[in-house]
Amino acid sequence: MNREIHIACSTDDNYAPLCGVMLCSALHNNKGGRMVVHILVNELSSDNRSRLMRQCMRYGTQCEFHSVDNKRLEGCQYRTKVHPLSSAAYYRILLASILPDVSRVIYLDCDMMILSDMSVVYDMNLAGHGVAAVQDYDTPVDMEHYHQLGLSEGDKYFNSGFMVIDLDYWRKHNTENKLLEFAKRERKVYFHDQDALNCVFRGNWCRLSPEWNYFNVAQIRVRHLFQDKDEARRFFRSPKVVHFPGRYFKPWLDTECIPYRSQWLHYLDISEWKDLTLRRNERRWYTVAKTLYVKLKRLFYQLEYTL
Repeated sequence: MNREIHIACSTDDNYAPLCGVMLCSALHNNKGGRMVVHILVNELSSDNRSRLMRQCMRYGTQCEFHSVDNKRLEGCQYRTKVHPLSSAAYYRILLASILPDVSRVIYLDCDMMILSDMSVVYDMNLAGHGVAAVQDYDTPVDMEHYHQLGLSEGDKYFNSGFMVIDLDYWRKHNTENKLLEFAKRERKVYFHDQDALNCVFRGNWCRLSPEWNYFNVAQIRVRHLFQDKDEARRFFRSPKVVHFPGRYFKPWLDTECIPYRSQWLHYLDISEWKDLTLRRNERRWYTVAKTLYVKLKRLFYQLEYTL
């Protein structure tokens, strides 16, 4: 890495330990260059701020906190019944104004683990697009969702957990206001920022290879993601970013079988949150059963692509 790499994430006190472990994995696997970490917050305790700062300092990395004015998000629509989220769900759509002097940034969800050098995608040619991301596994959810986003036949939908963002493009094309307009639109809310991004960038985003956003167990239908067998092999054998979606498949739960949990615990142990108490999994046996099913299914896929 020969130049600064800017990465950004959002957190609050509930997610601060997860943010810390994610950053620990990112910094540990991106040594040898200058990285700048931008953390978007509204309220965050002094203890968590100090821990995040120490986490970055240990790797000689600059850490900047950015206070987000929630008034800018007034009127944004939220899912209220199933896993409701806070206003932080929309912070990433404000990155162009929050980071006015930054041209490009990688945005990372807190429920991720970074296992590779990110300079490869940071320096990639976005070919005139405002965002690069990995196609989502099973989205849109249904036809109502599909039409709500204005997607045309052949349009793909991307996951917003890992994105390379051209902030200069966003400023030039007034992207932030377009994202806010969609976010405040009366609608059935499926996904928050992710739907706004897919609506604004429909048919106009740069594809990343699937190993840059590997879901640990939440989805299993993956054939349509790959362009060739080499891409499939990389996805199964050496994912570069592991994503932990799904309420009962998080590595910070006390369920040993969760895929990639041992690697996540390693980064927890070398992070500023090594004293974290793991949470109880309220549906432990459901998690075990589905994890076993997914592992067997993915083994079948892996054999298919590697034999």
